[in-house]
Amino acid sequence: MSVYLSRFLLFLKSRLKSPFTYVWIVLIAFSLYLVSESVIPLSEPSEVLILNEAGEYGEKVFELLNTASEHGGAYIYKEAENEESLRTLVRKGQAACGFIFPENMEEKIAEGDTKHMIVMVTSTFSAKGPAVRESVFAALYRVMNADIIEAAEASLFEDPLLVRDYIEERYNYYVGSDEVFGLEYEIAETAPDASTDFLRDSSDPIRGTAAVLIFILSLYSASSYFGKAGRFFKALGRREKAVSLFLYELSSIMIPAVCGLVMIRILYPREVPLIREIAVYALFVVFSCVWSGVFVSFFKRNEKYLPAVSVLLFVCFAICPVFFDIAGYFPVIRYVTSVLPPSLYLYLL
Repeated sequence: MSVYLSRFLLFLKSRLKSPFTYVWIVLIAFSLYLVSESVIPLSEPSEVLILNEAGEYGEKVFELLNTASEHGGAYIYKEAENEESLRTLVRKGQAACGFIFPENMEEKIAEGDTKHMIVMVTSTFSAKGPAVRESVFAALYRVMNADIIEAAEASLFEDPLLVRDYIEERYNYYVGSDEVFGLEYEIAETAPDASTDFLRDSSDPIRGTAAVLIFILSLYSASSYFGKAGRFFKALGRREKAVSLFLYELSSIMIPAVCGLVMIRILYPREVPLIREIAVYALFVVFSCVWSGVFVSFFKRNEKYLPAVSVLLFVCFAICPVFFDIAGYFPVIRYVTSVLPPSLYLYLL
């Protein structure tokens, strides 16, 4: 045991003298700070801008849309200051889309010209435009139908006021209920042997970025197996070589890993208790070193190993729950990503 401890201290002393270690410390600190200052889209209602130049008629549509959004709708409707700001915010992706109600909208509707009564502004930043459009037109047609009922011709009925009131009452009833569609609600319960925790969203940009960078550093450190240090490892027995390689990788990533943990607790300490964070983080560091030691054994030359590490970097950011949890769309992929240290770390949290 004392031999391994002495060997670890020598490895650590060597890494502390290497500029490469401090480059990674700066890289991790800067990357986490950059991510913490970034605006990352979350699963929140999308913002839709409406420029109302149609006066009271447009206000009726806007009021219906806001009523829906207040009761858990998928969109938040806000009034735009002017056409220029509306187009700018949509172009920059700060709003899902925008609608312009022109001054003569009510006149066009009265004339039956419903093809060019609204201007819709979209961008490539959001694919929600068609769904929002349906919501806006549904509200518009409710206002149109209400006006048609209000202005119904009296000569068609013996008592037009009673008929009008009856139609309006039934209209409001059908609009506010699901009877016209004949819907039957059925609540699908989770199977007794299934864990809902398994399907939770584990994405965490701060912790995920730190985990991927530490894991990749561990993989790069294992590449020393092919260099001059590799001669030392190859001269050892199988068991001693495995333990020594693990200690070498641990010494290589330990200081940057501590830096990453400190940055995590400074930038994003919420929701995870400190003791739990340290325990899971330590397990992640150990697993990364073991994973790298096993992975490097599949290669015989550094020229083939380093490209594989580069590919793993992109794979981790793509399928690990860093910025989004792909397992939310394909639950089975959680079994695949769990073998990667960054994913396992985020899942255990």
